[in-house]
Amino acid sequence: MATPSEKHEIHCAKRYLEYTETPFYRAFRDRENPESFDSNYAVLKRMEEAEQSLAAVESYYEGLDVTPKFYSKPDSVTLEESRAFFEAHGYAVHTFECQRMMLLTHTSPELLVHKCPVQIFAGAPLTGAAAQLVTESCGEKDFGLRLIDKQLGAGARVSFAYNRAEIPVSFCVGEGYGSAFYLSDVYTAENFRGQGYAAAAVLAMLGFARNPDMGYTDVFLYADDPAAIRLYEKLGFRGTPVREYRAFKGGLPDLYTEAKE
Repeated sequence: MATPSEKHEIHCAKRYLEYTETPFYRAFRDRENPESFDSNYAVLKRMEEAEQSLAAVESYYEGLDVTPKFYSKPDSVTLEESRAFFEAHGYAVHTFECQRMMLLTHTSPELLVHKCPVQIFAGAPLTGAAAQLVTESCGEKDFGLRLIDKQLGAGARVSFAYNRAEIPVSFCVGEGYGSAFYLSDVYTAENFRGQGYAAAAVLAMLGFARNPDMGYTDVFLYADDPAAIRLYEKLGFRGTPVREYRAFKGGLPDLYTEAKE
């Protein structure tokens, strides 16, 4: 039986992305946001009828400026089952190690938290300096902002920590599904890192998630950067190593090939 956080990963995106699903695969797309990897991907759930599933997914993305891709999720086939199949059909497979972290204990007294104003946004699309900070986090492109705006419309929250000039310098996205709450997209402007702004933004989101009226019992996130993992551990998260994969038709995108150089 799937845990609350696994149900979140399987179902939450269905609230704000267009999708198609069968017992064998699931595919998401956003016609208005083709650059967003997290808005346009598929999950291969079973190896039975894998050929038909692959063809159906590729057909689903025809006419869009989207490279067909498959991600590992709690209900996907394993890398050991699928790697040879993907590679035989022209897909390049990227694997990576990360920590799946659950909120299990209290905040450490060693945590550095900036005593700054924090505001939580909900509902309406982001504008002004808040939108600019999110755009900055994606290399000055707006695909991340477009996705977050859709998430906000589906009930997500974004917390922003502000500097003395009342400019947002760090943010954190949180979205709930059922009894699970997921944190993502934690980002701090370069000149304000290491000063406790990210901790302030995350703590505000945790305060929201811990409200008994919200009904969240599982709070989780994924992290692969050692500095981020140390921060989350001080916030009370504990991690389990997991191996993830992403398979891209035609070759790996620059994001992954550049990381290897």
